[in-house]
Formats: sequence, structure tokens, C-alpha cells
Amino acid sequence: MIVIRLLLFIPIIFALISCEPIRITTKVAPFEVEPPKEVPSVKKLPYEAIVIVDDSKIYTATEYTADVIHTVEFPAGNLLRQALPVYFDMMFSKTKYERSLSSLIPSNSLLIHAIVDNINFSEQCCAPTVLNINARTQFVMYDSDLIEIALPVFATGSGKISKSGLFSTINEKEYGVTAYQAILNSVKNATDAIYEAVSNPKIQISEVKQLINKEPSNIQAYRVVANLSLKNNDIPEALAASQMHVQLAPKDPNGYLLLYKCYLAQRKYKDAIAQLEQAVSLAPKSAILLIKLHDIYIERSKYEKAIEAVKRYIEQRPDDHYAPLRLALLYFKLGKYDEVIRISEKAINTLSFSGIGASIIKNEGEYTKIKSIELNSPAQKAGLKPNYEIVEVDGKSTLEMSLNEVVQSLRGQEGTNVKLKIKKPDSDETFTVVLIREKFYANPVVASYISLIALSSIELNNKTNAKKYMEEAEKISPQDDYLKLAKSALYLKEMQYEKSLAEAASVKDSDYAQLLQSIAYAKLGKYEESITLYKKTKKSKSLLISEKTKGDLFSALSPYLAEIENKAIEYERAGQYTQVMKMYAQLLEISPPEKAQWIRGRVARIISLNPSLVELRDEARKHFLNAEVLFTNNKFEEAAEELEKVSQLQPFNPQIYFNRAIIYEKISDYAKAIENMEVYLQLNPNAPNAQAIKDQIYKWRFVVEKEI
Repeated sequence: MIVIRLLLFIPIIFALISCEPIRITTKVAPFEVEPPKEVPSVKKLPYEAIVIVDDSKIYTATEYTADVIHTVEFPAGNLLRQALPVYFDMMFSKTKYERSLSSLIPSNSLLIHAIVDNINFSEQCCAPTVLNINARTQFVMYDSDLIEIALPVFATGSGKISKSGLFSTINEKEYGVTAYQAILNSVKNATDAIYEAVSNPKIQISEVKQLINKEPSNIQAYRVVANLSLKNNDIPEALAASQMHVQLAPKDPNGYLLLYKCYLAQRKYKDAIAQLEQAVSLAPKSAILLIKLHDIYIERSKYEKAIEAVKRYIEQRPDDHYAPLRLALLYFKLGKYDEVIRISEKAINTLSFSGIGASIIKNEGEYTKIKSIELNSPAQKAGLKPNYEIVEVDGKSTLEMSLNEVVQSLRGQEGTNVKLKIKKPDSDETFTVVLIREKFYANPVVASYISLIALSSIELNNKTNAKKYMEEAEKISPQDDYLKLAKSALYLKEMQYEKSLAEAASVKDSDYAQLLQSIAYAKLGKYEESITLYKKTKKSKSLLISEKTKGDLFSALSPYLAEIENKAIEYERAGQYTQVMKMYAQLLEISPPEKAQWIRGRVARIISLNPSLVELRDEARKHFLNAEVLFTNNKFEEAAEELEKVSQLQPFNPQIYFNRAIIYEKISDYAKAIENMEVYLQLNPNAPNAQAIKDQIYKWRFVVEKEI
């Protein structure tokens, strides 16, 4: 033993002889730090924040002296993760912590990426022995598109420990605690700068522009200027910065994403989509870009393209259990109900498992303990309770099993038995129970998928299947909105209109729910209430609203529509054309496309004899002239909005639709250009330029079909 001890000193002896410094490495293992007891005072921001911090990160710091090279491996990520909540949980209205950006589901929260980018330390020996540690943290702030909203914030902090005694030394834990003090202080020192960066974007823009003057190739600075200018609605500034970003970094998708946002703000949808598609081509696996592409395709009614985008998103984010719901809804919109059912069933299977209905915890060297129990589960029926210990599963002790091994042994095929030996708290006695495994679901979104199958079954006229699925959804989440919508739709089919109204009315912020209520009111003969609700949903982009559902409404309104039509025809025969125009305008507002075309045909004959009936007056004329001014100044979307107001006031003036068609051509929305020019011809079939207009419609249709 003495020989072995002497051998240990050989490297030191050689080091002294050769004048080489001794190399020492201290590895600080991750540990739980006791947080400060005093409640900190910080400036508060009215935002929810998602903080990205990788708690597995290690920072290696080295101190060099003439005699010793001392390297310390600090669990910097672990310490930072414990330091951040002390201040951030007070600073933001709600704070969530994630390990990486790749794990994020798109949201509207402020994103902050926090890292420890430097640690250094020094030791003084002896009597007392003093350890000083300095740490620097870096904070990068992003919006929901993962584009910076400020320059990075850097902050430093220090920690110190002093130990008396001639031969006192610093142990591993003390290195960790002192590093935590330094990191905690750096977070504290960063809070004011983070507050200013988030709350004063104009100051940020000014500072970033100064940086650009010094570093004209700093693409991060251009990103910040572009993004903050967009948020301040300074589109020219944002556009210029975005274009410069693309020029400096043509392979960086962020520049094209910023251009997309600029063009979207200008309502130049074709240009916006082109830029976003370019961004996706450069970053084809970016979940954020793919979901934005999905959203803009839906906004522009490009449903097939939206399907492809969300499929690619699902490939990148299989953990997003709501993503297949997006896909299923798109197929619902297209009337492909079998696809809706297939996708929903696949999602349900992914989220389902069979077990005993108990969540468990497991510490090394201890038996598995029951943490909580599901209501009406096999575990509850067997009398099991939280804190009971599971000693054995099917004869195998859980003492040496891992948590995952216990979970897998409790799960199994639905309807099969599992035998458990149970021990109550504070008792040495055990008892045995045999449970029959039942199906459970890992996420309540399953109720939405099941309810969507029910809705699809209703559309396929399979009420029996719909009821079966609704009963299943009711067990999982009785307040699920899709379940309520399915109930409302089924009650309509069964002519239980009051029940249909009640279910649909309980769903908030749903155009489809309002349309179901509109149908129910019409069926009850309450036409005014029905029409009021329909007008709110007329231009809805809801994926649940199909032409078939609208057709159901028009069918329910048919007695009311027929009454208005008969009155209009009576006035027409009596030569009371002013009254005729009012009746037809009222009818037009609540008619399907084919009926609207018939109405315009009737009106066209009247205005050919008396053009003064559609001359623009008062408020309508003002909006028409506003549109001309806006068009001249290349504000095409705003011009279209003004003409929309004109059409609400006087819907039978042909020139409104001609002008609107030209506007939509300017912004490359050829589908709307066609729609409006066809209305123009319906109201003015004998226009001198009718053939030229028809030719133009053919060209636009070709552009739409070929996606030129």
C-alpha cells in the first residue's frame, strides 16, 4: 500500500523536476440549488415568454498559474436553468422553459434563447482560500417567427466564496454554488436591458442603425431593423432592410421570410407567397416556415397546396398532436370525408394505449408508487389509491425495474389481465389484485378527432356511426368544441332545432357554429335571426363550412326567399322599379351564386331601360371616388375595400365590379378578377366591350389554371 502511495507522487515529482505545471480537472456534477429566499424586484412585461435553455450544456473554464493548470467543468446549463425562473417568472405574465428551439410548437409568445457564453475563475490560497467566479450570459430575443426583435443582450455577474484555515480547499459543490451565484447575478443584471429591448423598439432601431453604419454587412442587424419596422408599420423601412438582407445573404431563408411579411403587409399576396416559397426551398425542414405556408395557402383558398404544406410540417413535427387535425379539416373543406376519417383514426391510434388508468413515479432502489388515478379506471375500481406501492407486476418485483419498464409491464392489449401485488403506505402487509386493461388516451385532443369522425359520418348520412363516435368523445372530453358542433349538426338532421341551437351557441368564436344556428333559426321560421347570423359568416374561411352546408341554409330559407322574390316580381310588373331594386338587393345578399346570377339578369333588363336607377349617390359615390384615389396611388387592396363598401350600398352598379376586377388583376388575384368581371357582364350584358372582356376572362382563367 505504501508503494502505491509513493507511485502517486511520481507525476508531481517529475513535474517539479521538469518545471511543468500540474494539471488538475474538477468536474462539477449537476445538482439542485436552493433558490434565494428574498423575492426579487424586476420590471414587469405584459407578455408570455418561452425561454430556451439547454440544461445539459457544460462550460469548461481553466485557470493558469506557474505551478498549476486547473480546469473546471461547470454544469452551466443546469445552473442557468435554475437561475432564470428567479427573475423571469416575476418579469413575464407567464413563462415556459424548453430545451431547444426545435421542440417548439408555433405560438405567439416572446422567445428568449439564454446561454452562458463565458465563465472564468480565480483562486487565492491560503488562509483564507478565496474562489472568485465571473459569468457572462447572453440573451437573444425572437418573435414567433424566430426572427430577432433586438440585438443580443449580454450581462455579467460574479460569485465569491472564502474559506478560512491554512489547509482549507474548495470542493466540487462549492465550485457549483459559487458559479450559480455568478450566473444568478448575471441574469439579474440582464433584466433591465431585456425590458428596454422589448418595450422600446424605436430605441432598438436607432441603436441597430448605428451598428449598421459601423458594420454595413451585419445581417443580424438588418433582420432586427426589418422586423421592428414591420411591427411599427414602417413598411418601406422594413422592405429596404429585408432586401438588403437578401442581397447580403441570398441563401438565408430569414431574408425571404421578412420579404414575405413586408409584401403581406402591403397585401401583395402573390409576391408574398413567392417569397415564402423561396424561404421554404432554402429551409425545407423548417416547421415554422411550413406552417406559415399552410396558413397563407388557406387564406388564399389554395387548399390542395395547404394540404401538401401541412403534410410536410407533420413529417418534421410528428410530436405536434394537433397538426393532423389541420390536415383532416382541409380534407373536410374539400368534402373528402373518407380521408378525414382515415387521418383522424390514425391520430387516435397514435394517442391511445391500454393500461390500468394510474400514473406512477419511481425512485431508484424503491418500489413503484402510484401518483394519481383516472376516474372510473380499472385502478380506481380495484380500490387502489395514490401513494400505494406496486411491489410486483405479474410476479416480477418493481424494485430493480426502471420507470419505463414498469410502465410497459402495466400496459398491454385492451381486455387482458395484469396481476399486481400492492402495499399500502405505512404498512408491511401486501395484497394482490387482478385488473383488466382498458383503453386510455394520452391527450384530450383525441376527443376532437373522434368528433370530427362523427361530423364526417353526419355528412355521409351515417347517423348511427356518428352517435357511436360522439358517445366515445363524450367520455373523454364532454366540453370539446368539435363534439358540440357534431351534436348540433346531428340535432339538425333529426329536426331537433332547439337542441341544435343550444349546442352551437355554446361554442364561442366559431363561424361554423353560427352557420348551424342560422340553419336552425331558419328551420324554426325565425328568418331575421337566421339572416343576421348568416351575414356574419358569409365570407368566412372556416374549413368546416362547405358549399353543402350553405346549401342546407338556402334550402331552409327558401320560403322566405320565395316571398321576397314574389314581391319583387309584383313590383316589377307594377313598374315600381325603385322598390324592385330594394327587393332584389335584399334577395341578392342571401342567395347562392346561381340565384344571384338570375337576380342580376332580371336587374340588367331593368337598368337597360332606366340607367339612372343605379347611379351612385351620396355615401356610395364618396367611397367610389376614394377607391379611384387609392388606385392612382397604387393602394390596390384599400381601393378594393372602398369598392366593397359601395357594393354594400348599391349592389347593381356595373362599374363597381369592372373597377374591382381591374384592381384584382393588379394584385394578381385572378380568381377574384374573373368573379367581378363576370358580375359586370351579368349586369351589363350589352356592354360595347363585352367581347374584349370575355377574352380577358379567358386569359385570366388560363393563368389561374396553369398557376402562371
